[in-house]
Amino acid sequence: MKNDYTVNDQLDHLTVLYHRGCQQGFKFFGDDPEEHKYHIREEHIDLLKDTFKDYTDFPIDFLRRFYAHSRCLVFTNGVWMSETARYPQYLRYRPGANLSFRVSGLTRFTSLTDGGGALCVGIDPDAKEMPCLRRFVHVINRNTYFSPMYANSYLIPTENCMYGNKELGEGSITHSHFDPCHVTMEKKGYLIEYTEEPFTMEEAVLNYAGQWITKHIEVFDR
Repeated sequence: MKNDYTVNDQLDHLTVLYHRGCQQGFKFFGDDPEEHKYHIREEHIDLLKDTFKDYTDFPIDFLRRFYAHSRCLVFTNGVWMSETARYPQYLRYRPGANLSFRVSGLTRFTSLTDGGGALCVGIDPDAKEMPCLRRFVHVINRNTYFSPMYANSYLIPTENCMYGNKELGEGSITHSHFDPCHVTMEKKGYLIEYTEEPFTMEEAVLNYAGQWITKHIEVFDR
C-alpha cells in the first residue's frame, strides 16, 4: 500500500514529515529517541479524575505507560490505528486526533481508510538536545482571524493556506506573527503551533482525556 506523496520541511531545530493521500493499509513506524522520559504520574491521573468527575471510562492503566514526546503527531484525514509490540491493545484515531505522548518500543501506525493523512512535527531526531516543548493544534474552518498563543512560535498548516499576506504550503514551517491576522485555508484543516515554551504535562493530559471523551482516540484489545 502507498500514499500519494510525502511532504518534508525543516526550520531551525524542527522537522516535519507529512504523509498525504494514504491508501488503506499504508504503514509508517515511530521509534524516535528521547533525551528524557517524563512519564504520566499518579498526580496527573488524579487531576484528570478531578476535572472529569462524571466520566469513568478512561483507560487509566494505559495512561500510566505514556511519557511526553518531543514530537507532535496529528491525524489530519481518515481513520488510523497504532500498535506497539509489547502491548495487547491497539489505539484508533479519527481526524483531528493529536498525540503528545508515546510508549517505549517500536510503534506501527496503519491507515484504516483511503485518503488518510498524518503529520509529525518536532525536534530534529538527530539534534544533540531534544527538549520537550509546548504545542497546540488549532482547527481552521477555511477562513478565520488567528492569534498565536506565543509571538515566537512556529506554525505548520496541514493544508495550503494564506497566513496574512504570506502563502504557506501544506506541511511547511514558518515563524508566527506577533499580531493577529487572517488565515485562509483551501479547505478545513489544522494549524499546529509549536512553541519554545516548556511542555506542560497537566495541560497535555487533560487534552488527551478530552480526546478520549469525544472518541477521537479509542483503545481496543487485539
